[in-house]
Amino acid sequence: MHTLVVLLASALWLDGSLAAQQPHIPPQSIADLEAAARRDSNDAFVHYRLAMAYRDKKHWDEAEHSLHEALAVAPNYADAHLALGVTHLERGESYWTDRLKSQGREKTDSELIEAQQQIIHAFKLNPLVDLRVFGKYDPPRGILLVSRGRTYRLPVEPWWTSELIKAVNELQQAKYQEGFDRLKELAADKRFGGDDRTLPARILLYHGLAAAHLQNYDVAVRDFAILTGRSFAAEQDSTRRDAAWLPLKTNDYRYIMGTMLYLGNRYDEAIPVFRRVLEVDVSLYESHVQLARMYEAEGKLDDALNERRLALDVDQDDPDLLVELAETLLKADRNAEAEEALAQAAHLNPRDPRAPYLEGITAEAAGQVGRAREAYTRFLDIAPSRFADEITEVKNHLAALPEGGP
Repeated sequence: MHTLVVLLASALWLDGSLAAQQPHIPPQSIADLEAAARRDSNDAFVHYRLAMAYRDKKHWDEAEHSLHEALAVAPNYADAHLALGVTHLERGESYWTDRLKSQGREKTDSELIEAQQQIIHAFKLNPLVDLRVFGKYDPPRGILLVSRGRTYRLPVEPWWTSELIKAVNELQQAKYQEGFDRLKELAADKRFGGDDRTLPARILLYHGLAAAHLQNYDVAVRDFAILTGRSFAAEQDSTRRDAAWLPLKTNDYRYIMGTMLYLGNRYDEAIPVFRRVLEVDVSLYESHVQLARMYEAEGKLDDALNERRLALDVDQDDPDLLVELAETLLKADRNAEAEEALAQAAHLNPRDPRAPYLEGITAEAAGQVGRAREAYTRFLDIAPSRFADEITEVKNHLAALPEGGP
């Protein structure tokens, strides 16, 4: 019964990985999306779609408000974190000039850093986050020089820049196969010497991401292993050629490599990588989450529960971590502890339908009719219409409950 509970609960939720897998939905007007967001205020995906529509029209304040709404419903929604960071940075030069004048350098720099951290956090939550949010990549060509009142642009890009830009734009249109093929052909160019360990970091990064989106995890692991080693070397010697470009820290690349190993079912290799990540940075709780998932897949529920609790030690107020702990507790037939975790999750995020859903299923199985009815009713009060099948299922459960009862 508990395996079924967790499978059904998972179907209710929308995390970063699912956002990119949503079926194609025809474009809707902002007015229609606003109406949908009012009607389904607890649907993170609806708020995200509305934010993207605002963003297309450069309605930045409205877009950010909708993204915050999406994250209020689903705090670990990777696509929304990515979009929030990118959108804030996209506001334009005049916005940032005004911010600099009105609030000073320190606060403005802090705002920029926060936006960049949102982007990095998105990739930690889900390295396969939807890249379409970046839009078209069209960097300036060369560098500008001003002499005697005239402006000159000097082309200083490496010979491979043009092909890389084409590939990046393909990835950012979700054309992962096309982008990967282009990068693979570029990497094979004899001017690189036939050794992928000599490839520029930019090519390795996008080659690895494209491979991962195509579920070619072995290639992704190799690319991020090289980036991890190169980043470590650059941290020891800042004069290295690639040091200035590597956008993440060594431990971030190591974490992504571990995630690729995990996704490729190479658990024996992934586990020590995540252990090393945590040795370097105990606050990177996503490593505990990945470890818990692997242990759970192997049926090692006590180990999985330990990792779930260690993740919560880092962030005790994360309702998603509490729901995930409850799901694992239910698998382990530790219902009383699961109920406690679900109560905490519901208190922290009363807009998440998973908690009352799981509470209802658990109470019904225990013969606690009153608690089950209360939880199911709460679920129906907050569940968005996109969960039509689950709503019907819960209504059937309610109809089948006996009158009265404890």
